[in-house]
Amino acid sequence: MKVLFINAINPIVEVEQRYPNLGIGYLISSLRKHFGENVFDFRVADKNIKDELLRFNPDIACITSVSQNFNLAKECAKFAKTKNIPVIIGGIHISMLPDSLSDDMDVGCIREGEKTIIELFELFLENKGFPREKLEKIKGVCYKKNKRVVLTEPRELIDNLDSIPFPARDLLKIEKHSYLFSSRGCPYRCVFCASSRYWKNVRLFSAEYVVREIKELVERYNVRLISFFDDLFIIDRERIKKITELLKKEKFHKKVRFTCSCRANLLDDDMARLLKEMGVISVGMGLESGNERILRYLKGQNINIKDNIEAVRVLKKYGISADASFIIGSPDETKEEILDTYKFIKNNPLDLVDIYVLTPFPGTQTWDYAKERKLVFDDMDWSRLNINFDRNNYKKAIILSEVLDREEIWRLYQKFQRQRLIRNLKSIWRHPYLQDVPKVFLKALIQKIRTIFSWT
Repeated sequence: MKVLFINAINPIVEVEQRYPNLGIGYLISSLRKHFGENVFDFRVADKNIKDELLRFNPDIACITSVSQNFNLAKECAKFAKTKNIPVIIGGIHISMLPDSLSDDMDVGCIREGEKTIIELFELFLENKGFPREKLEKIKGVCYKKNKRVVLTEPRELIDNLDSIPFPARDLLKIEKHSYLFSSRGCPYRCVFCASSRYWKNVRLFSAEYVVREIKELVERYNVRLISFFDDLFIIDRERIKKITELLKKEKFHKKVRFTCSCRANLLDDDMARLLKEMGVISVGMGLESGNERILRYLKGQNINIKDNIEAVRVLKKYGISADASFIIGSPDETKEEILDTYKFIKNNPLDLVDIYVLTPFPGTQTWDYAKERKLVFDDMDWSRLNINFDRNNYKKAIILSEVLDREEIWRLYQKFQRQRLIRNLKSIWRHPYLQDVPKVFLKALIQKIRTIFSWT
């Protein structure tokens, strides 16, 4: 039986091409573990999807998509249906907005999918399709019945994450700089992030599991730089100590380096020392704002500007690169408050910097706010959520600001991007990413240099 997994990504957005989709890898490995290695012929595609559907002619297509690419997912599903190929849709978008299930999608997989995908494939093998009367017995799915979306009982989360096999990286393109997940979920509720709603609670892979996966990446795929893509890698200090001990025991601490993401108010001197000992060379932080009021609006009341400054200081103390992202355009954020963020970037020794305009994604508090203002809808042009806020799409982007108009937000964004470019060019040549950074990133940087100062 031939199965095509489709990662619906925007081919012109560099960051979407940078890394393979491990979510698909987990699903494939779970199916292999349950059914055996030789039952399915799997393929993974993220470009030239129509050609791949025609060439491979799968028995079933499984699509995953984030919200800003859901238009692409619908196009893929529609084309698959013209070839009578059944379609399963999964990912964060359909999980947060099941009502957006299109007529060309047979069933949606809601939230964590490793167990759900097995039951859906069992049903498909037994019935050569997805009969509605049997779908209703499967937890964690949505489907259409009489033109209305039906949502079944929620599926329980997997208690023991170590029971999940490693992602099927043999079907993915693995570079010398790769990534893994050592946990699922986040205890915090930033207004722009859907993670806490998607995962519901925080679960951790054991230190032993994490080190075994690192070993596979190093020995099988020759990976030399691993990024932990957890929402909050440093949530458990004792686990980090155990990971470090096991890495040293396996003698991997000299073979591979790491990057991770941290929350500034949890990053003290002891944690920075632990990360350094483990081999972490770069830490990304969502510092979000240089203005106290806006920072607390975005991230909650348990963080402040002093935390952000101290986090940068302590990372630099231990020779760890301090990278940060920032958000402008909160609903009542004034120009002066936005410029506080600009000053923060200029006045602190950050290495790489990213800047975003606040965008309302389904499952977030900002989505609820935008929906109340009738700025977003459950059935809309999803490309309007494109994170690539540039001169080609800023006029259709959803702007949440109630005090600054679109053109003023655009001018401020350009100002930040110029500062970002200068900062990143100064840092990139000494940054640990340099020798491992994917070629697509360098191409995007060159393109940015060519265009950024031509903005009007």
